[in-house]
Amino acid sequence: MKVSNVLVLPDLHLPVEDRESLSAVERYMGDHEWSEVIQIGDFLDMDSISSHNKEKLRVTEGQRIQKDFDYANDVLDRWARILGDTKITIEGNHDYRVERLIDASPVLEGLVEIPKALRFAERGISWVPYWSKGAIYKVGKANFIHGRYTNKYHAAKHVAEYGGNVFYGHVHDCQMHSIEHLGDNETRVGQSLGCLCRYDLKWLRGAPNKWQQAFGVFRFLDDGFFSYSVVRIFDHRFVSPEGRVYQGRKRT
Repeated sequence: MKVSNVLVLPDLHLPVEDRESLSAVERYMGDHEWSEVIQIGDFLDMDSISSHNKEKLRVTEGQRIQKDFDYANDVLDRWARILGDTKITIEGNHDYRVERLIDASPVLEGLVEIPKALRFAERGISWVPYWSKGAIYKVGKANFIHGRYTNKYHAAKHVAEYGGNVFYGHVHDCQMHSIEHLGDNETRVGQSLGCLCRYDLKWLRGAPNKWQQAFGVFRFLDDGFFSYSVVRIFDHRFVSPEGRVYQGRKRT
């Protein structure tokens, strides 16, 4: 029976990803063959057009949307060298900030949309408009979304509302909840998959948080059943599901 390997990368928030941790993930990425690599939203941070920063010119001083796009294109160029054309990107709430900008200034339509600015069609990347249209990306018996709920028991909320196995980011932590059902071999879980951004983002203002750098590794059988691992990253290193230690490297 064929096994399909799927790598799932949560919130990067480029250009404020943890570069050292991401370098470890990219080394692991390059050591294995993947049927797909799914990035589950908030690929970009888009801090310069955040509604939270409206009229806070000191906060966004020196920021430019084009700089963010240039940075993200460099990351995608790097991934293309590692992966080829096996990528899916799901729209998160930070990515959606571009759409809100266009709503406020329709003259920008056709110029700044993320799929266009990051050349998704050229790169063979599929765009899933989750935040704007509620689209879900499904692989076998697993549903991948960016995530919507942020309450204390968000994993339980997600699996109850979506009604099936659902994997997401958004909350930046790792939480799992399974729901009761009648019958065998159909356990349904909600699972958040952490983040790959830095822990010191300025809008946290030093507040306590439960963020966890992590990513997901999924193995799908032909009938859609799967197993998965949530790989937690500590001090820019992790132990892969295969038992190898990957240590991040600093980038300039």
